[in-house]
Amino acid sequence: MIETPRLRLVPCDDTLYDAIRMGNNTLARVMGVNVPKKWTEFRDTFTPSYHRWKAHPPLRDWWVYLVIYLPDNQLIGSCGYKGEPDANGMVEIGYEIMPTHRTIGLGTEAAKGLLDHAFTHNIVRKVSAHTLAEENASARILEKIGFAQIEDVNDPEEGLLWRWEIVKK
Repeated sequence: MIETPRLRLVPCDDTLYDAIRMGNNTLARVMGVNVPKKWTEFRDTFTPSYHRWKAHPPLRDWWVYLVIYLPDNQLIGSCGYKGEPDANGMVEIGYEIMPTHRTIGLGTEAAKGLLDHAFTHNIVRKVSAHTLAEENASARILEKIGFAQIEDVNDPEEGLLWRWEIVKK
């Protein structure tokens, strides 16, 4: 679990993946939090994430976290790593906060929590992220926490993306 001033980032396990598949009421009961109807824009990614997580035990520290906003005891999004650190000590982060909780710094707080947690591991030397190739909230979040835009990447599904990195000091 990763704790920040206003957030608790809870790593998904078998129980949480099952609860996500069973629906918001089950997830709310299992987690003991309020679960709004549209807490994620990426529900369809949880099943593939679960299968990859299940098949690769080393990924278990490096995958999906659910974002709980502590003041409301509410699930407001998801975040995490896109797999374990590679041979060069690089790990990639991603995050989403539901629209009703954007613009108050929670995306920045979640991303910083992931970054700080990654850098507590000796193997991690660098953290990366990708955003759409335009000025947007995700790009501002990464800039705020010290990432630098490194290059443009042409993704076959997403189109042109910006690659961001920060190196452990």
